[in-house]
Amino acid sequence: MNENIFNFIILLLEKHGPVAGKDDREKLAYRFLETGHIDSFTLNEFIMEIEDQFDIILSPDDTQSEEFRSIGGLIEIIKNRINLPE
Repeated sequence: MNENIFNFIILLLEKHGPVAGKDDREKLAYRFLETGHIDSFTLNEFIMEIEDQFDIILSPDDTQSEEFRSIGGLIEIIKNRINLPE
């Protein structure tokens, strides 16, 4: 599942340009918000695509968290949301 989430996030980000990092470890640490890879104009679309893909809702606490700023952190948020009881 992690690999599926990782691949989906990479594909989403690559719509806006190449993702920095020479290997998966560096890509997991990539801070896409701070680099401007995703800006305020595309952030809502980015969030909606993630929510649609994984049938989850990201809370404001999720999207404003430190974890949300990196690919690895975002993967953890998504995994936690997928596993939440309904």
